[in-house]
Amino acid sequence: QRVRGCHQTLSTWCGVRDLYQMTEGRHCQVQLLDDRKLELLVQPKLLSRELLDLVASHFNLKEKEYFGITFIDDMGHNVWLQLDHRVLDHDLPKKPGPATLFFAVRFYIESISFLKDKTTVELFFLNAKSCVQQGHIEVESETVFRLAALILQEAKGDYSSDENARKALKNLPAFPTKTLQEHPSLAYCEDRVIQHYIKNKGLTRGQAIVQYMKLVEALPTYGIHYYGVKDKQGIPWWLGISYKGIGQYDLQDKVKPRKLFQWKQLENLYFREKKFAVEVHDPHRISVSRRTFGQSGLVVQTWYANTSLIKSIWVMAISQHQFYLDRKQSKAKIPSARSLDDIAMDLTDTGVPKVSKLTALEAKNQLIMASNGSLISSGSQDSEVSEEQKKEKILDLRKKEKLLQEKLLQKVDELKKICLREAELTGKMPKEYPLNTGEKPPQVRRRVGTTFRLDDNLLPNEEDPTLQNLESNFLIQQKFVEAAKKLAGEPDLCKNVKKKRKQEYAEAVKKLQEIENSINEYRIKCGKKPAQKSSLILPDEIIPSESSSLSDTTSFEDGNTSLTVAVQRIISLPASPPPKTLGVERIHLRKSSMNEQLLEQRHSRDSLSTHSSPYRTAERQHHGGRSMPTTPVLTRNAYSSSHLQPDTSPQHCLETPDLE
Repeated sequence: QRVRGCHQTLSTWCGVRDLYQMTEGRHCQVQLLDDRKLELLVQPKLLSRELLDLVASHFNLKEKEYFGITFIDDMGHNVWLQLDHRVLDHDLPKKPGPATLFFAVRFYIESISFLKDKTTVELFFLNAKSCVQQGHIEVESETVFRLAALILQEAKGDYSSDENARKALKNLPAFPTKTLQEHPSLAYCEDRVIQHYIKNKGLTRGQAIVQYMKLVEALPTYGIHYYGVKDKQGIPWWLGISYKGIGQYDLQDKVKPRKLFQWKQLENLYFREKKFAVEVHDPHRISVSRRTFGQSGLVVQTWYANTSLIKSIWVMAISQHQFYLDRKQSKAKIPSARSLDDIAMDLTDTGVPKVSKLTALEAKNQLIMASNGSLISSGSQDSEVSEEQKKEKILDLRKKEKLLQEKLLQKVDELKKICLREAELTGKMPKEYPLNTGEKPPQVRRRVGTTFRLDDNLLPNEEDPTLQNLESNFLIQQKFVEAAKKLAGEPDLCKNVKKKRKQEYAEAVKKLQEIENSINEYRIKCGKKPAQKSSLILPDEIIPSESSSLSDTTSFEDGNTSLTVAVQRIISLPASPPPKTLGVERIHLRKSSMNEQLLEQRHSRDSLSTHSSPYRTAERQHHGGRSMPTTPVLTRNAYSSSHLQPDTSPQHCLETPDLE
């Protein structure tokens, strides 16, 4: 009883634990580029790629390859989620409360003119504003003022008054901390911005965004991810990773790199514990290499930091290098860059951007379940899709459907061919054969195998090459006869094919007998004893459908060809003496009882002891004026009976009686 109680308690506890594991997860808060925050309950099995898809769906984002999700770990380092890893497998901050994640641009490009979708351009614009304000991009004060004026133009339109401009600047991300430190007077900064703002009069929203991005893209620190590292001597450096390559910067200067290694120069990237190293192909700098592996022009550069940061650097470098390779391989497929004027017009036609609308929505106390790749959000208007976008999606889906149907038809045809081949071998159509509604499976006739192989050991070993050749031909022809019989006895043949195969079988048997006659003639000529082989080689019965024919002539009754008496004699069927007339006597012979036939067979076998068969038949005597065709004549073999011609004569010739 105690054991049972323990088992019940354990099973109950395990059930509660499984239920807890199903519902466990961690609350996360994703900071979007439009300052909106999404609260999610991330389940343990949720992949980072799935989370990125969920967040991107809020913007109806098509070009997701440029974006990623990042967080700040307990050491204060910026860590990007690896798309093929689970979200909760990363070292998220251990502090209580929801983990804060950031949706941002991870992979930069030379210009927004290579972006296809206007939503992507708007998100790049929002990302650039955030980077400038947070100081991730180093900008001179005068450039900051010009950028702030363009932000005002994009958000508020043309200048109206200083008061409205100052009020708007307080709510917009315009000034980085470094600029405010350089200019303690906020009023001075606002005045400078207003001066540029007035000059922007007449710019559309799209033109303001395009000019803002042109200024930012010209900055040397734009699109670079910086990491603090040390070299082997312990000197601190900035390591900058971007779409161009890896650069080493002075700690006080992020603008001009001391060293720059382009992606096309790099041979390998690896890390181990606290060391990150790159192998650079640089034949002009072999003398300053720190380590070589016996390969000319290969220089290894090494930097050091704590383990978590080194791993983050390696992940970023690997992903940026892969992004570089992907773009290089797909450049032939990338359409020509759009003009900035077209982009500006496209952005202006949309009016207030969709991401700006989302900013006005209240997203507080919003819980989004993201366990199985589904995103459930109450009150979200992100799912609204314009009619034009719906039409585009429908067209894309129809194209995919057409391609899938073509592939399906191709695979069905291949399956039919395979099933037909199998049916020809087995004689039975497999159940996997695809059939349409009401379609009947095709009738397939099984192929009869007629291949054969001669064993060298079966060939007679004769000293005489001529006799050896004849014996070999006899064995080969024997195989031909067996194959012809197999084909002639195949069931379910049409009348013409069956007739043709029976004729071929008869011809093969005739040729076999001719070869045997040639062998015996040659053996007699050489003084050797003739060998009788046909009765020993051929089977005892003929094709079942023809075994009842006792005629010495070839008949074509009912459209079927009866085999000649020569064939019947070779395969040792019981035979009667040749008929003298075609009258009542022949009919009587056909109606003889089985007992008489058995007696004749016994008599023919007994006669073997008293009669010897000649090696060949005598020449056929031709009689003129005969209206009946002559009967083919063959030798009598060991199974031939004497009643084929009762009065034994030296020549043993068979003649067809005259027909009156």
